[in-house]
Amino acid sequence: MKKILLTIILLFNITFSKEFVITKYLENKPVISIKYSGPQEVKKILDMDIKVLDHFEISNNTPYKFIFNYNKIKKTLTVEYQKDSNTILIKRYHSNTYAFFPFLVHRAVYDINEFFKLPSAKFLIRKVIYSLLVAPKEANIYLADYTLSYKRRLLAGGLNVFPKWADNKQTTIYFTRYERKPVLYKFNIYTGKKEKILSSQGMLIVSDVKDNKLLLTLAPNGQPDVYLFDLNTKKLTKITNYQGIDVNGKFWGDKIIFVSDRYGNPYVFQKDLTTGAVSRVLYHGKNQVGVDTYMDNLVISTRETANAFKPNTFNLFLVNANDDSLKRLTMNGQNMFPNFSVDGNSIMFIKRVNFSSKIGIIRLEENKVFYYPLRKTLQSFDW
Repeated sequence: MKKILLTIILLFNITFSKEFVITKYLENKPVISIKYSGPQEVKKILDMDIKVLDHFEISNNTPYKFIFNYNKIKKTLTVEYQKDSNTILIKRYHSNTYAFFPFLVHRAVYDINEFFKLPSAKFLIRKVIYSLLVAPKEANIYLADYTLSYKRRLLAGGLNVFPKWADNKQTTIYFTRYERKPVLYKFNIYTGKKEKILSSQGMLIVSDVKDNKLLLTLAPNGQPDVYLFDLNTKKLTKITNYQGIDVNGKFWGDKIIFVSDRYGNPYVFQKDLTTGAVSRVLYHGKNQVGVDTYMDNLVISTRETANAFKPNTFNLFLVNANDDSLKRLTMNGQNMFPNFSVDGNSIMFIKRVNFSSKIGIIRLEENKVFYYPLRKTLQSFDW
């Protein structure tokens, strides 16, 4: 039980900071003009998207003008594209509820980015799912935009944790619900259909999804290990076998990345699925508690201090497998739960500040970080 409790603590507690050095890649930004009419809270999201995307120079002296109008009664966002004062395109975005307007704005800015054929901005239109602790042994799962301005409760009642997107179209999720024992469910966010996948003693968490395969953390006999579950065949394969803690498995090419305490403190390891060889990935810091993968890159949350009576510092590092390069992404604070965007250009994470938290988004190429405050304790998230 102590091992399981420690594992849960490791998976629940992760945070972050600022300041990183990566070469900028968009030297000649398109110069555009933006005009807006409508509610100010809609404009606030528009301004935020332009700032976070950082792909445009804003000026009134430009041939390209984009005129935004949001009609609150019709719940419609209209964007008129102009060049040299001539209308070249009009796009309209509609939702059934006013609260959904952040997604309309995100889509509109995404489309302008596509119009200029600029680097990917998919992070703007991705939906975020997260689990929020609302009471002892009670957590709800919510749907949100990347700024957390929009929020819709998907699941409530009981302890619903560790949500993970199940498909690229973001229509279904996996999540764990603690009943008499942990149960893994698949849930359609539009139809409400819920399907039981499997259950286990101890703990049961989906840490990564690839096609029809899941990486799970299971502890049926008290010791957590990483398992591979094939959804087609229902076959469960044990990937790690260590008398300690092996958790948080991630697909990484022909390898599996995971966190283990086999060196005493938790560190990030890789296991070659062909040879079975296990090796440590990053030799830096006191321990490493969070990791995510994208193509050849890893982002790792590493503890760099050993304070007994005050919060320790956890920073994020970017590791590239091709050249073994290491880039520091944050400088101070508690920075955890790193999660790559689908295009690999951004990293979302949690920053803990005293007894509160913030969502952080690092724009890797743009060399910027943005924060969004949280009112309650975020348990876990995926985007």
